[in-house]
Amino acid sequence: ATQDLSAPSCAPGLARDAVPRMHRAVLDTIAYTEGTAGTCGQDGYNTGYAYHCFRTCSSHPDHVWSGGGYSSSAAGRYQFLTKTWRSLDRDGFGPAEQDRGAMDLVERRGVKIPEGRPMTSTEFVNALKKMSYEWASLPYSPYGQPRRSLAQTRGRYCDLAGC
Repeated sequence: ATQDLSAPSCAPGLARDAVPRMHRAVLDTIAYTEGTAGTCGQDGYNTGYAYHCFRTCSSHPDHVWSGGGYSSSAAGRYQFLTKTWRSLDRDGFGPAEQDRGAMDLVERRGVKIPEGRPMTSTEFVNALKKMSYEWASLPYSPYGQPRRSLAQTRGRYCDLAGC
């Protein structure tokens, strides 16, 4: 519905400068693999599981959507499960908070993103191997869900980071 696509609290511009440029390249790559980039009129910030759009990013929707024979509370550009989002103890669910929350998860997985340069191919593969436990759409994910290939994922990252 049109109302769902005009969620002002989910406007992508609210995430401007929330994270450094090379972190943004990683986050945009995750959104690409998750399939949320460009969805629901707000670049995925208001996207629930199975591409259900929600109206506000004032808080995690804490709603279970169904699609494709599965159900999930995954929401936002990085598809945070309700339980995962609560564990981050962040205020609101706006774009800047989603970006910072996703970077919290990247760091929890022990990934360090260089700030002044793109990751080398080896660094990228090592990062994916760790982050794939958080995002099932990444190469190396053990969860059995559809995932992007390493070539697709690296290509997207390099387009964004300038490899």
